Amino acid sequence: MSEIPYTTLTGKIKEYFDKFQEAGVPDKKVNTAWLKTLGFRSGNDAYILRVLKYIGFIDSSGVPTEFWKQYKAPTKSKVVLAQAIRQGYKELFATYPDANRKDREALYSFFSSKSGKAKATVDYMVNTFTNLCQLADFEKEAPIPTVVPLAPEPVGVKPERGVISELHINIQLHLPATTDSTIYDNLFKSLKKHLLSAEEHAS
Repeated sequence: MSEIPYTTLTGKIKEYFDKFQEAGVPDKKVNTAWLKTLGFRSGNDAYILRVLKYIGFIDSSGVPTEFWKQYKAPTKSKVVLAQAIRQGYKELFATYPDANRKDREALYSFFSSKSGKAKATVDYMVNTFTNLCQLADFEKEAPIPTVVPLAPEPVGVKPERGVISELHINIQLHLPATTDSTIYDNLFKSLKKHLLSAEEHAS
């Protein structure tokens, strides 16, 4: 079963993130002691730490990541949060690409099946996710660039710039009707002369 973190104080999620944007980026670990400096002194406030780790705002040791730093810019904070949510809940978005717009029933079914937790706990998971999404902007989220792989080159072959490796030319001749064989002989001698000359210059 998946371990999907949540906070029991879902109504405070906006307050948390507003404070995170106002305060400076912590130079050390984000922990309960640091939360208390922002005024979050309840024991249940610690639940938000697991949520922050889940969406990649802090790393496994509690140190703020690039997501946290970019979130500090008010003009792109909502887009950054949307990207973090999509990354943290990647399995949910793999199932529902528009998970941020899914109804409560669909979200409840997903979290329940993945976590196997009791109804009250799953409700916290759903409420945590939906409250996070309300603070994010998925419409302006930067698209992930698609990289088109190049066709592999033949082993041992290094094509040179401006050199055509192989060229096929079809020449059609419309010969005049005549009984004079010298006309045909002269024509083919001329072709041989010019074609060989072109091949020598190319080499």
